[in-house]
Amino acid sequence: MNKSFLLIAAITFVTINLFSQPITNHQSPITIKDVWARPGAKNANSALYFVVQNNGSKADTILGAKSKYAEIVEVHESFKRDNDRMGMRQVKFVAVAANSKLEFKPGGFHVMLINLLKDVKAGTSLDATINFKFAGKIKVKAVVQDMPGM
Repeated sequence: MNKSFLLIAAITFVTINLFSQPITNHQSPITIKDVWARPGAKNANSALYFVVQNNGSKADTILGAKSKYAEIVEVHESFKRDNDRMGMRQVKFVAVAANSKLEFKPGGFHVMLINLLKDVKAGTSLDATINFKFAGKIKVKAVVQDMPGM
């Protein structure tokens, strides 16, 4: 009985240790850096900007974003209208090519934070999540500031 007990204990120990190990996926080739947001007042809008670096050999796609700081969060692009006027519109997705960098910046792609739930003041930070088709959800922390370098 003592040998049976030791055998069961050994099997239990190995099983627990084997299945309690974290499942590790390959490290995501997507990184997000230089994250910042414009200041904005409660009930107004702001925008989130960043640089996406895809070091992988496969393209990925940004499917959307979320933030607890705004009622609505949408991925937008700026575009040129007639008579040199600019406009912006929501996009369903943004492709990030393999081995490339894509900058979300004023006058280009950006994440709109629509109807802010509280004031977002310069010098503070806010959290958001960018959702990718393959890389999944990547959390970011944006520094709230006027245009960087100004």
